[in-house]
Parts: sequence; structure tokens; C-alpha cells
Amino acid sequence: MIESISPLISSHREALKAESRFNRYILVGAMLAALMAFSIFLMTLFGHYPLPMGRKWLANNPERILGASNFLVATAIGTALKMWRTRQTRIKLLIAEAFIRENDEETGLRLLLEPMFGQGVWLGAKSNPLGRM
Repeated sequence: MIESISPLISSHREALKAESRFNRYILVGAMLAALMAFSIFLMTLFGHYPLPMGRKWLANNPERILGASNFLVATAIGTALKMWRTRQTRIKLLIAEAFIRENDEETGLRLLLEPMFGQGVWLGAKSNPLGRM
């Protein structure tokens, strides 16, 4: 029965890979947009607003451009953290799948349950039935 979980793990790992690819595009776009917004902020701060549109709304208030730049930087940071967590999950799924294929179902299942129950899954079922520390 536990061997039937292996294809599910593989398909979930592939879904995480596709999500990571999408997040990579968001990260690169947010970084480039943040650089552009910050350069527009600096030019506006030094007295030359470079864009043909929004002059009335943005040229006299460079803090709005700085706020947009900060938002884009926060988006890039959040996306990078999400990519890191997704990568860790993919690695853990790969290792769990290898344990299951090598007939060490208990270790593979504990690896799969660790994100929900924490490090307590390694303590054993008798001493800690819910896997909580």
C-alpha cells in the first residue's frame, strides 16, 4: 500500500517545481521593477522626473515612488523565501520517496509527516502520540 504513495509524491514534487518556476519569474520581475522604481525615485529626488506620465501626481511627491519601490522589494523578499521553502519541501519529498522505494516506509512516512507534526515524529509513537514537542 505504501508503494502507491510514491507516484503521488512524484506528481506533487512536479507541481512544486512548476510553482517554483512561476515564483522565479515573479522574483526577477519584482527585482527589476524595484530597481527601476528606486532609480526613478532618485532622479525625482534630484529634480528631474524622467517619465512622461504621472508628473502631476509623482513629481512633487517622491515618497510615493519610494513606497512603490519598498513594496516591490518586499514582494521580491517574500517570493525568495517562498522559493526557499518550496525547494526544501521538494528535497524532503525526494528523500521520502527514496526511502519508500528502498522499503523503509516508516522513515519515509515520518519525513512526510514532519511538516505537519514537527520534529516530534522522530521521538516515537509511544512517547509522543501526536508528534508534538
